[in-house]
Parts: sequence; C-alpha cells; structure tokens
Amino acid sequence: MNEWLIDNKKNKFKNSLSQDIYLKLLNKLYTSELVPGDILNRRDVANMFGVSVAPVLEALLQLELEGFMDSFPRKGTVVKPIRREDVYGQLIVREAIECQAARLYCGKPVKENQERLLTEASKLENTDNDVHDRWKMELDFHRTLVGLSECDALIREFSRSIRLGVFYRLNRVIPESDKLEHLSHSELVKKLAVSDADTAEQIIRRHLRSGKKHAFIF
Repeated sequence: MNEWLIDNKKNKFKNSLSQDIYLKLLNKLYTSELVPGDILNRRDVANMFGVSVAPVLEALLQLELEGFMDSFPRKGTVVKPIRREDVYGQLIVREAIECQAARLYCGKPVKENQERLLTEASKLENTDNDVHDRWKMELDFHRTLVGLSECDALIREFSRSIRLGVFYRLNRVIPESDKLEHLSHSELVKKLAVSDADTAEQIIRRHLRSGKKHAFIF
C-alpha cells in the first residue's frame, strides 16, 4: 500500500470504510492492476471487497474528483485515459504549489534544516534502488521542502497533485533524454538558502522542469 502518498491528517471521508476502499483502489492503480481504459462496475467492486455499494460509490467519486476516473451513464466508471494535456496540467499545478511554497520557506527555514535536507538529497542521488523506490524518495524530499512552508493548504494540495502525478508516471513512457536531465537535489538545497523569494521561485521552477522537457512541449 502507498500510504506515503496519503495525507491522513485531513480525512476527507465521513466513512472510514469508504477510505479503506479508496486506498485499495488507489493501490490497484499504482500496481497496474487497474490501467487507463478499464471499466469498473460499482456492484462488482462492492462484491470484490465484501461491502455495500454506498462506500464504493463514495470512493469512486473521490477518485473521479482527483482525476483518476471518469463516470458515464449506463457504462459505469472508467479509469481515465492519460492525455498529454492532463500530464501538462498536473505538472503546472505542482509547479505552482512548489513555487509558492519556495517563496515561503526560502532563506532561514532552509538554512535551519539544511543538514537534514542535504542528507535526504545525498541518499536520493546515490541510491541504487529501482525506479519506484527512487520516485518515493524524490517525492518524500519535495514533500519535506513543501512542509517547510508550514502552510497546510499547500501541503494538502501537493499530496493531492502528487497522487495523480505518480499514476501518470507509471503509465507513460518518459524519453531517455528527459531522464538524463534531472538537476542535483543537493545543489537545489544550497541555492534555496537564498532569502529573495523571486529568486527562490525561479530556482525551484528550473529544477522542477528539468527532466520533463518533453511534457512541456506541445
């Protein structure tokens, strides 16, 4: 289960059973048991998990609101096909969140947490783990950065955006040229110690766009 992607501090569900179904379906999306184009019948899902239709409906609605699913009358719920404009949109939203966060945490917060950030960055840059573990480490690193903003709304929206971003990355081919363009996370930490918010925003935007050239070209 990918609990590291979920912000449990703000439980969006009134029914804990609905949250459990949501997490199970999310896990199926991340393990490719469910892929773009798959059709889900809410009664079949309810039977699969041994629950009533009501919590399944709530879980599917949340996944639809987050961009994973589409619902169609008399057809059911479909795992949303990944379109290039959707990938672009998710990247733009993430960039907006991280750029605003950088304006808040640049300077003193980075300096006070620099040792911890550099340790995380070093582990990320020197890992021999597979691509999924590396993604986890990279997103944990960026979650730590956004957390320095101490803005709950930004932290919450970052988690929401990243959930969808991971799904996109799992289901699309990234050109080899893009994979080789990622900038250093250690250098990013050092640069974000700058106290000027405009400069910090430019630094994080440049970092986030590295390795994603293909996604930003239409």
